[in-house]
Amino acid sequence: MNISKKSILQKGKGKTRKLAKLEYLYEKESLYFAQVAESVKDIAIQELKNLGAYDLKPVFRGIWFKATKKDFYRITYFARLLSRILAPLVSFECHDKDDLYKAARKIRWEEFLTLKNTFSIVANVSESEITHSNFAGLRVKDAIADYFRDRTNKRPNVDAKDPYLIINIHIHKNLATLTIDASGGALHKRGYREESVSAPMQETVAAAIIRLSEWDGSVPLYDPMCGSGTLLCEALMMYCRIPAQIFRTSFGFERLPDFDANLWEQ
Repeated sequence: MNISKKSILQKGKGKTRKLAKLEYLYEKESLYFAQVAESVKDIAIQELKNLGAYDLKPVFRGIWFKATKKDFYRITYFARLLSRILAPLVSFECHDKDDLYKAARKIRWEEFLTLKNTFSIVANVSESEITHSNFAGLRVKDAIADYFRDRTNKRPNVDAKDPYLIINIHIHKNLATLTIDASGGALHKRGYREESVSAPMQETVAAAIIRLSEWDGSVPLYDPMCGSGTLLCEALMMYCRIPAQIFRTSFGFERLPDFDANLWEQ
C-alpha cells in the first residue's frame, strides 16, 4: 500500500477503508509553543503580541501562545527573538516507555512524511519516571519506524543534520507533549552569513540588543568592534522591515497536514 499525505487508508477484514480525519492539538486550539531564552522573554512576549499572538502563557524557556493560521505563518516568518516555534500534536500522561511508544504510534505519520523523506527526533525529559532524553527519543523513533513498517514493510530514514521533518518530544513531571518543529530548524540561522568569525554573536541575541537599545534609525548606529557584523545586520533588517527568515527556503509548517499554500504565499 502506498502511504502519502493525500491518502489515509487502513486495511481490515479483506477491504480497504478510509479513516476519519484526526485533528491535532494545534488545529483544535490554535495553540503553539515559542522557544525563547529566559533573558529576552519579556520583549519576546511583546513581539509575539505585535505579530498577532494572543492568550500568551510564559513558562520555563518558552511561551505558549494562540494565533490564527495566518498570524502563525507571519510570526514564524517575521519574529526576530524566538529560537523555534513548535506545533503540538498530542499531550498525554507518560509514566513509562510503553505509554510513550503507544501514544507516538497513534499519530498518522503518513500525513507528515513519506518513505522518501527523512526525520529527526529532539527529546527533553525532566522530573519524570523516564529519566533519559536519548531513550525517550529512541522510543518515538521506534514508534514511527514500526508505524511505517507495519503498513509498507519499509521505514523512512533518520537524518540528524538536515531532516525533512523535525519531531520534538518533551516530558516534564510525566506529562508528555509531542510536537512538530514548525520553523524547520533554529530560527537564529538567518542565512545571510557568507563568512564568519570563530565565535559570532547569535542573531537572536543581536536582535534583542538592538530592541533593548531602542535604536530606531533616527541616529547613526556605530559598531567599531563588529566582528562578523551581526548587530549591524540585525539592525538593518529591523529598520528596513526585512523579515527575519527571508532567506529560509522552507519551513516546518509546510509539512503540517493543514498547510495552506495560498495563505502562506499571501
